[in-house]
Amino acid sequence: MAEERRVPFLTGFIVAGVCLYALYRVHHVLIPFVLAAAFAYILNPLVTYFEARGLRRAQLVVLGYLGALALSLSAYAGFKSLIVYEAELLQVHAPAYLQHVQKIAAVQQAALTKKLPLPPKVAQHVLDTVVGGAIETIQALPSHLFALLPLLAHALLIPFIGFFFLLDGPAGIERFIQVCPSRFVEQAIHLLSEIDTSLGNYLRGILIVAVAITLASFLGLVMLDVDNAFLIALLSGVSSFVPYLGAIVGALVGGGMAFYQFGSFAAGMQVVALFVGIRVADEIFLQPVIAKHSVHLHPMVFLLALILGGEVFGFVGLLFAIPAACVIKALVQVSWAWYSSERGLSLGVAEGAGVPYT
Repeated sequence: MAEERRVPFLTGFIVAGVCLYALYRVHHVLIPFVLAAAFAYILNPLVTYFEARGLRRAQLVVLGYLGALALSLSAYAGFKSLIVYEAELLQVHAPAYLQHVQKIAAVQQAALTKKLPLPPKVAQHVLDTVVGGAIETIQALPSHLFALLPLLAHALLIPFIGFFFLLDGPAGIERFIQVCPSRFVEQAIHLLSEIDTSLGNYLRGILIVAVAITLASFLGLVMLDVDNAFLIALLSGVSSFVPYLGAIVGALVGGGMAFYQFGSFAAGMQVVALFVGIRVADEIFLQPVIAKHSVHLHPMVFLLALILGGEVFGFVGLLFAIPAACVIKALVQVSWAWYSSERGLSLGVAEGAGVPYT
């Protein structure tokens, strides 16, 4: 009997490993579908809310898309001149901005070489390594940004695929349950419920944070009269989809732009103070509300997921690291609960520390 029980588990692990490897090999192809599924998943509760009041899902989805299209065209018409102006301004000033940064770094490097309590040659070598690496990172920023263009290319594909996900709605879940063996239907429903709870809370929470950071950053940078306010705020908002990154990126890019524009260290520090204030306001006003439904991942698991996601899949891996961890956690919990009930175990499972969204 023991051998008979081991075979299904071993087979399951082998099949799971093969599937994960296959997904890794084709993950670039699956990116728009995963993003579209997340897009539809976030909007589905709104569609379900009105569907429960007697409206047909197909009509709701079509009307919603038409309304979103009208709103997008209006926003584009309103912000088109601003976007074009800031893009042209950035194109003109970017080379001078990088040269300015290099000049400041060279001056500071020379000053530090004299102050460090090391032999001149050793101090020079250390600073060349540190400062040179930092300058190379800054110079590589445009290429890193261009690497995100494939994601922007999916901007039209994601809503198109998401349209069919929204139309399908609960029917897809019903089909999944129908093909599931009757013995495991209860576990499948339990798994879907756990994934819906953790993943839904995380996605909706981080979306709220991203929108709030974008708006607050734009208003603050406009008040400080910093160039490229819209692009910096947008970059900060998009970066905030990776936990803890939005305010850091905004402070570095915005502070550097203000320092270059006004030629004053105080101007750069004002922008840094702005993003520190945004971060503090997020912790005071948003996180207490969002943390009630936060993802209960241990901080070590949280950081490990980000590191592994970024190392294996790059920036896309950072985006999907925590949602993937939510799904894996739900799968492990449900599997352990089923295994415990099958073996008659009654071991308690301690909840991990609640990790906020940003």
